[in-house]
Amino acid sequence: MKCIDFILKIVFPPRCLACDISIIEGVLCQTCFDGIPRYTTLFCARCGARLPGKNSGAKKICHRNTDYLLGSAGPYDDPTLKLLIHHLKFRSVKGAAKPLANLLALYLGNIEIDPGEFILIPLPLSRKRLNQRGFNQAEEIARCLAEHTPRKVRNDILVRSKNTKPQTETTSATERRQNILGCFSVIKPEEVRHKDVIVLDDVTTSGATLGEAARVLKAAGARKIIGLTAARA
Repeated sequence: MKCIDFILKIVFPPRCLACDISIIEGVLCQTCFDGIPRYTTLFCARCGARLPGKNSGAKKICHRNTDYLLGSAGPYDDPTLKLLIHHLKFRSVKGAAKPLANLLALYLGNIEIDPGEFILIPLPLSRKRLNQRGFNQAEEIARCLAEHTPRKVRNDILVRSKNTKPQTETTSATERRQNILGCFSVIKPEEVRHKDVIVLDDVTTSGATLGEAARVLKAAGARKIIGLTAARA
């Protein structure tokens, strides 16, 4: 640790974003992290039904032919989880990526999925949005998650090929799908052909963005695709 960083931590110790107590490092205390509700199954990407898993008695009776399965660590309406995502995405608190990645690692362990068996692809931002924000929040989470696996983050496979207006500015699921249609391209299809892929984002609402990414990856020959998010709205 640099001397100046050490001095700053002594004078201005980090505090938990959620409860404001002093902490040794990071942005969230262990108590607040442990209090985040955690899902224990995958979900149908189309209707949101829970899929069978070791901790679920649910039966898959819905959509079998979707391009991907949805994996989400917790509910977006949880105040602490929403706070982490908001600070990462809108306040440039990159330290929030680590607890989000840790939450995802615990979630994947609970549903018995080894992320090291998948190609890990963060959902890309448009060049305009990337320049405005200065970083891709999905890539920050993916890099922290990759610390739990032998895999490297691959941001050179799936690219955003056109700008679209923010999905938050759309008013319906149909408009969201139309807005995002054709915005992704796979530039290295040989890298995903016959491979399993995780496409990672911070939060999903309608699933339109993950669905479009999964569609082009499937067309490029990807085998199994999990759309993985820290939160599900």
